[in-house]
Amino acid sequence: MASKDDNFNLKWRALHRVSYNTQDPARTDLQQVTGDIVHLPRSGRPLSATTSENIALIESMVMEDKCITVNQLEQSMEISSGAIHTILTTVLGYRSICGKWVSYKLSENQRLERLNIAKKLLELMRTAIIDA
Repeated sequence: MASKDDNFNLKWRALHRVSYNTQDPARTDLQQVTGDIVHLPRSGRPLSATTSENIALIESMVMEDKCITVNQLEQSMEISSGAIHTILTTVLGYRSICGKWVSYKLSENQRLERLNIAKKLLELMRTAIIDA
């Protein structure tokens, strides 16, 4: 059974739909003619900051100095700070922890070491329970 809040939400949505469509008839006509206008090609400079050369250069600079800032990278690379931050966090998988860029993903050796330590701890717990 629908509550009063559900009825209110349905009425509000219907009112919003009507007012949104009648608010700007030109927009409604444009959407009917062009369809989805969000994915149309846009003019301007294409995205070129995340090239493989830039990624490799940023990675080498971070490996050299883990405390390097985005502003320092921006000044030396002459690309935007947003592009540098995207390369660092999304492409390379780094996180800034206490002012240092640290790889957020574990390497294969680190995973194996963690697994071996967990197995040793589990074995210690089993022997401690048996001895007790």
